Amino acid sequence: MADVFVSYARGDQPLAEHIVQRLTDSGFTVWWDSELLPHNRFANIIEKEIGAARAVLVIWSATAIQSQWVRAEAELAREQQKLIQAAGDRSPIPLPFNQFQVADLSRWRGAADDPQWSKVLASVAHFASAAGGEAGHPAASREPSSAKSRRPFIRSRRLLVLGAAGLFLMASGAALVSTLARPAPRGQRIAIQPFRTIGATPAVQDFAAELSDGLQNALTRDQLQTVSPADIETLRGAELLRQLKTLGVGLMFSGAVQAKGPAVTVSMRLDDPVQHATLWTAELSGASAQFDQLQARVSALTVAVLDCSAQGLAPGANLADGALQAFLHACELSETSDHGLSGARSAYAMLEAMRQATRAAPNFAAAHSVLAKHLAFLMTLMPPDQRASLRNEAEREAHRALALDAKDPDGFVALALLAPPLDFAGREALLRKALAANPAWPHANGFLGNVMTDVGCLQEALTLYQRAASVNPQSVDWAQEAAGGLIRVGQTGEADRELARFAQLWPNNPENLLLRFYSLTAQKRWPDALKLVDQVGDASPLVSRTWAGDWRRTLSALASGGVAQRDALRRSLVASSGANPEGAITRLALLGFVNDAFGVAQTALRVDPGDADASSFLFNAETAALRRDPRFIALAARYGLVDYWRRSGRWADFCREADLPYSCSAEASKLSPRGHA
Repeated sequence: MADVFVSYARGDQPLAEHIVQRLTDSGFTVWWDSELLPHNRFANIIEKEIGAARAVLVIWSATAIQSQWVRAEAELAREQQKLIQAAGDRSPIPLPFNQFQVADLSRWRGAADDPQWSKVLASVAHFASAAGGEAGHPAASREPSSAKSRRPFIRSRRLLVLGAAGLFLMASGAALVSTLARPAPRGQRIAIQPFRTIGATPAVQDFAAELSDGLQNALTRDQLQTVSPADIETLRGAELLRQLKTLGVGLMFSGAVQAKGPAVTVSMRLDDPVQHATLWTAELSGASAQFDQLQARVSALTVAVLDCSAQGLAPGANLADGALQAFLHACELSETSDHGLSGARSAYAMLEAMRQATRAAPNFAAAHSVLAKHLAFLMTLMPPDQRASLRNEAEREAHRALALDAKDPDGFVALALLAPPLDFAGREALLRKALAANPAWPHANGFLGNVMTDVGCLQEALTLYQRAASVNPQSVDWAQEAAGGLIRVGQTGEADRELARFAQLWPNNPENLLLRFYSLTAQKRWPDALKLVDQVGDASPLVSRTWAGDWRRTLSALASGGVAQRDALRRSLVASSGANPEGAITRLALLGFVNDAFGVAQTALRVDPGDADASSFLFNAETAALRRDPRFIALAARYGLVDYWRRSGRWADFCREADLPYSCSAEASKLSPRGHA
C-alpha cells in the first residue's frame, strides 16, 4: 500500500519524476506508472493501486486536461475522497475539479520550503496519518529503561521520538478561502442540525437520532452556545438571513448517516450560512454492528472541532472564513493525531497547519496559543538539536497570544508546560490563571491535575481530571487520565468500569491495556496482571523494551510467594539499579524490601530538574510502603516537594491518613534548608 499515487500525463514526466523524488525524500511511499509503456496502461492495475493508496496526487497541465486517463484517475480519487491536486502550468482546471483547491507548482523549482509545495506535502501527510500510515517513521520510540514508564497512564507525557526530517515544513494542509476581505461580525451561536439519513434502515435511523441527541448533550455540558431544536426548524426558507441574525447564529453544523453494505458512513460539515461557504468537512465509517465505536469517534472529533469553532466566534475574533477554516483544520489534526503523538508525519502536519492558522489570522489569540501549547507539549520529545528553537517559538507564540488576549487560557497553559517540571508552584500559578480566565477549560484542568499528581494531592488531581474529561466525554483525551486518577486514589472498581467502557468504544487503544494492568497491580491481583504483562509490552508504545521482562519477574515473585525467588530478584534489582533507579525503587517497595528501596534512592537516584513527572512515581500504588516510612519525607525533599508543601500549606494526601505512623510536618522540620536530615 502506497502513501500516495501520482497521476500525470506522459508529457509531464520530468515534473512527475521530480515530485516523486521529493515525496520519497520526505519519507512517503509512492506508486506511479513509470514502468508502464504509454500504449500499455493497465486499467485494472491502475484502479487497484488507486484503491490501495492513501492519497492520489493529480498533476494538471494542458496535456493532462486532454488525457482520459488523468481525468479518470482524478474522478476515481474524488469519489474515494483522497484527491490532492497540483498544477504544472497555468491551464484552467476542468470541471468538476476546479471546485477543489490546487497547489500551483507552475513556478516551483524544487525548493523544499516553497509554500505551494508545502501544501502538497501537508495534504499527503494529512491523508497518510488519517489512514494510520506511519510506515517509515518512528511512531513511538521505546526507551532503553523503564524509567519513563513509571506513570504511563498520562497522555501529557507519552514517549515519542520524532524524526528530524520534515519538522520545519512550511505546509498549510488546509484549503483556504481568501482572507483579504474584512469579515462582518458573526453571531456567537452554532446551529446544530439533526443528522439526516440517506436511504437508511430503521436501525440506522435510530443511530442517527442517537448521534444527534448525544452530540447535543455533550455540547450542552460543554456550555457551547447552541440553538434550541425548536429554533433550528426556523432556519430555512426566505427568512433564513433574518432568523440567523435574530438568533445570533454564526455557523451551522449538519451531518448525514448512510448505510453502505455492512458499513455505516457518517459525514459532517460546518458552514458559514451567510457567505455560503463550507469551512470544515469530515467523514468517518464503521461497521454497522459497532455503532457505539463509530458514535464515540464522531462525537469526539465533532466536539473538538466545534469547541474550536466557538473560539472563532468569540467577541473580537472577527475571523474571515479562510482564517477560521485554517484554524478548524489545525484543530481537526490535533484531535485525529492524538495531539501529535500518533506519529511523526501527523505531528508535522498538525504543527504546520497550526502555523498556517497563525499566518491566516495573525491577530487571533487562540491560533497562537494553540500552536504554543502543542509546541511546548511536544518539545521535549523532539530531537535534542531542535528543542531550543521549538522552545523559543513556543514562548514567542504564547506571549503573542497573551498580548492579544490577556485572558487566553492556552497561553497560560503553554507557559506552564515550558516551566521547569519541578517548579510546582510556578506551574500551578500559571494554570490557575488559565482557570481564572475559563474555569471549564479542559487543558487547564487536566495539566493542573498533572501538577497535583506530581505533588501527591491525588484527590484534587482526580477532580481536575474528571472536570477536564467532562468537556468531551467520548474522547479518551482526558478521560483516561481520570481513570488513572481513580486508580491512584484506590477507586479501582470505578476505574475498571471506565476502562471497560473505553475498551468497548476504543478497542485498539494501547493505553487502555496499560491502565488495566496498573489497576490489577494496585489491587494486588498478581496472577491476572502477569497474564496481561506481555500483551501490554507487545501492544503499547508507552513502555520500554525491558518493561515487560522487569514486570514479569516481579509479578512472578509476588505470585509465587517464594522467599528464594524474591531474594534473588532483590539482589538483581539493587545491582542493576543504576540504569533505572526509579524502576528499581518501585519494584523493591512492591516486593516489601523498603530498606533496599531507600538505599537505592540514597546511592543511585539522581534527580533531574528537567525531567517531566520526575516525582510522580512516589505517589503510585506500588510505592505505598515507602510513604509509610518517615524516611520518605527526606526523599520527597530532594524533588522540592517539602518546600512546596510548606509554602503552599497543601500537603500530600497521604499525610492526612489517620494511621500514618509519623507526622509529615514534624519530619519536615527535622530537615536542613537544603532538604537533608
